[in-house]
Amino acid sequence: MSNKKKLKIAVLLVVSAFVQAFALVNFFENSGLLSGGVTGIGLILDNLTDGAIPLAIFLVVANIPLAFLSFTGVGKRFTVLSFVNIFLTSVFLMMLPQMVFLQDILLNAIVGGVLYGLGIALALEAGASSGGTDFIALYMSVKKQTAAGNYMFLLEGSVILASAFIYNFEIAIYTLLSAFICAKVIDSIHIRYQRVTLAIITSKEDEVVQHLIDNEIHGVTILPAKGGYSKANKSFIYTVVSIYEVDRIQDVVFGIDENAFINVTSSKRVYGYFEPTKYD
Repeated sequence: MSNKKKLKIAVLLVVSAFVQAFALVNFFENSGLLSGGVTGIGLILDNLTDGAIPLAIFLVVANIPLAFLSFTGVGKRFTVLSFVNIFLTSVFLMMLPQMVFLQDILLNAIVGGVLYGLGIALALEAGASSGGTDFIALYMSVKKQTAAGNYMFLLEGSVILASAFIYNFEIAIYTLLSAFICAKVIDSIHIRYQRVTLAIITSKEDEVVQHLIDNEIHGVTILPAKGGYSKANKSFIYTVVSIYEVDRIQDVVFGIDENAFINVTSSKRVYGYFEPTKYD
């Protein structure tokens, strides 16, 4: 991995952690709103114990058992980066002062949801997550190749609904709205689960196919092709990949054959065996 990419990941993790902590401190805690998942449980315990169980400490401890699932099902590097993000978020939670930006609870729910979702999406773009139920949601997203935000909303929503019996239904409904907005923000930015079809036309079949077989986890289909203008014999290579793999494959193919032609089309549904990509 290049130093430039390492720097990009580091910046994304720091910004992600800051945005998440900023949203939790200044829009959730200030207005009495909760969050879903492990963070929501932490906020409930923090409130019920008058700070005896700090959210910052709870986040780190509670994520340890969930990390085992992520380590095997999502990716080792992903899990490590996620813990870095969790740790940084905890540090910012302890450092940031509480400031009141909005008085209306609805506005706090909307803005808090957008910011918290943005923070999680930035972590995902860095190849990490905010931990907690994200580990479970992303595990399901990898296995089922569907939107991670949907699983996050379902998992977090269950904790939020349970909190209605501890606090009141009004707070739970506002928090549920915030979680829904958060999930939509994540899915609008994080698109790793989306699949695309690559149609590669090249005169260097052997080199391109060998790379795809050696370095990608997906199979390929090869068809003979002939240039309509040049009449030259070529190969038509067909494969379905994650949208996150496109740039890497494109760079390699053009590095082998600068005259190659690649067509990328969206694949809404794929039937049959398709090996999902992990986050590492």
